[in-house]
Amino acid sequence: MQGVASRRRAPHNPTVLVGARRFTAMAALVARVYAGYKLIQHRDGADQQSRYARHHRWCAEAAFALATRLEGLPIKVCQFLGSRADVLPAEYVEVLSRLQDRVPPRPLARLAPLLRAELGRPLHEVFAELDPVPLASASLAQVHRGRLRDGREVAVKIQYPEIADLVAIDLKNFSVLVRLLGWLEPDFDFRVLIAEVEKYVPLELDFVHEADSAERMAHQLRARSDVIVPAVVREVSTRRVLVLEYTPGVRVTDVTALRALGIDPRSVARILIDVFCEMILVHGFFHADPHPGNILVQPGPRLVLLDFGLAKDFPPTIRQGIGRLTAAIVHGDRVAIAAAFRALGFRTREDSDESLAWLGEAFLGWAVRNGRAYADPEMLARFGAEMPRVMRADPLVEMPGDVLLVGRVLGLLSGIGKQLGSEVDLAATLLPYLARLS
Repeated sequence: MQGVASRRRAPHNPTVLVGARRFTAMAALVARVYAGYKLIQHRDGADQQSRYARHHRWCAEAAFALATRLEGLPIKVCQFLGSRADVLPAEYVEVLSRLQDRVPPRPLARLAPLLRAELGRPLHEVFAELDPVPLASASLAQVHRGRLRDGREVAVKIQYPEIADLVAIDLKNFSVLVRLLGWLEPDFDFRVLIAEVEKYVPLELDFVHEADSAERMAHQLRARSDVIVPAVVREVSTRRVLVLEYTPGVRVTDVTALRALGIDPRSVARILIDVFCEMILVHGFFHADPHPGNILVQPGPRLVLLDFGLAKDFPPTIRQGIGRLTAAIVHGDRVAIAAAFRALGFRTREDSDESLAWLGEAFLGWAVRNGRAYADPEMLARFGAEMPRVMRADPLVEMPGDVLLVGRVLGLLSGIGKQLGSEVDLAATLLPYLARLS
């Protein structure tokens, strides 16, 4: 009887067990990555760079293996890292970029029950054809090409059935790991990053929200002939199934394929920067996840923008504040840069201008003044060396997460720009938009 009572008092909780297994796997990887870099950092020698390269490769392969095994948010993190060719070592980009739209797919048969339940009828009543091989597979869903009964060619985005539960578990685990990293590296506060993930990832699970954002973006950019946002097929879209007009194109970073179509990759980079300047500085509503898997290119060149699960809408005051900050950075006015950051909600411990002015330089200023369209090793070496000193003297204590999304977008665009060989003059591109704000 005592054993029976004990079993009743301590039933197995599958969610807790899954969460514990996922946390243990992620924590073990983080520990090995962190310890490896610290060990190399403190052991000088002629072979230090080769040891770094080997560790980069090991870390990237281990992260790839873990993400594909666990799925969920680890894949999203690796997708972001694999997009940062401007910042991360080539080993990371080479390995993790494979996850941008080629996550190991699931058989359509496993997704069919959810698809039928969401549509509320048999699949053959909706689709004349549905290709079992996905066009793309990502962290939260995969996309299949199909044809509706009325003949329209479509792309069908189907959410993974259990992904909402995995995301909730991973958010808790990431929060613990971020706090631990903050304790190990007190000069850096990563908590604002996890707060942003907690805020926005649940929105990416709501495909009705994504459909609304896609239609709003299509309307916003309707005057441009160099951008397409695929139309939403509302009558067969739901919270977990999104059906769009099929719009083919070449992946934005597939330089070989672009050139085969007679498209100059540098012209693609110019359009990309110009479109995002318009989104952020004119409309205040922008695509906040422009990794290479979400951007295709057609002859023209013309961009095809996909996946509006993460889109941000700034109120006019924030849009104007970002405009003032950008203008101050372009003109190199350190006092105005600090004032603009404060107006947006940034605060430092000592409330001095130095950290904020340095942040503006890292954010955009150095690239503008040196005629660079993306971050490069010289910039990374300089700011990487300066950051601990600046942030230790007067650390940031408040950072508005919404504004950090702009930094994330700039980082992703910088990574794409490097792969396209961008020669964009950022100042010349920005000034006409800034003039409209003045």
